[in-house]
Amino acid sequence: MNQGIDKYVAQAIVEIAVFLEFSGDDVINQDSAMNAFEQLASTLQKSDLKTKLCLREDFLSISKGYAGEQMIFVENLADALGLGGG
Repeated sequence: MNQGIDKYVAQAIVEIAVFLEFSGDDVINQDSAMNAFEQLASTLQKSDLKTKLCLREDFLSISKGYAGEQMIFVENLADALGLGGG
């Protein structure tokens, strides 16, 4: 992990994103999950470039703790959230 973002903040973002993406209809309404994910993305997109780059790096590191589809999702989370760094 880098020194730009507290590792627990990055981990919390990953955990909520994984929950929203992989929880079934019996846990959360999928439209509500999508709305929450879009709101998370919108807020994070307002971050400065350094924060976006740090989150991108952290998400890649955190993804190693997941397997299968969840690992791939976390590896690509920065792009899904629109944190292209610019």
